[in-house]
Amino acid sequence: MGLFNFVKEAGEKLWDSVSGAADQSKKLQEHINTLGLPDSDKVNVEVKDGKVTVTGDGLSQELKEKILIAAGNVAGITEVEDKVSAVQNEPEAQFYTVQKGDTLSAISKQFYGTPNQYNKIFEANKPMLTHPDKIYPGQMLRIPQ
Repeated sequence: MGLFNFVKEAGEKLWDSVSGAADQSKKLQEHINTLGLPDSDKVNVEVKDGKVTVTGDGLSQELKEKILIAAGNVAGITEVEDKVSAVQNEPEAQFYTVQKGDTLSAISKQFYGTPNQYNKIFEANKPMLTHPDKIYPGQMLRIPQ
């Protein structure tokens, strides 16, 4: 997968009471672990100057993609470097950065030709998404095949 670019100003704000790269890395690791993604404890995140490097082994392709997106959809993060090996040979998802005025239905129509597949996108981005109407500009989403 390589390197993902994210919108620096978009995303969840985690750094309010944090200073330094070590504290940011710890806070981001805690954030990923609290999402309830299985095996999220198999990855390690390191934050340095707005760039996150995610390392780990033994994850499914889907879980790997969710963790990478969760790490990048944090305010202040501009890049996520993928150094995670997946154990299952699943096809990679596509990725989409939400634009102003987007809805999951509109994104579904763009990728699948019908707005009725919005729930497929919503489910593919749980638990980062808690409701289909709660997306924001700059957020990166997984778009499964």
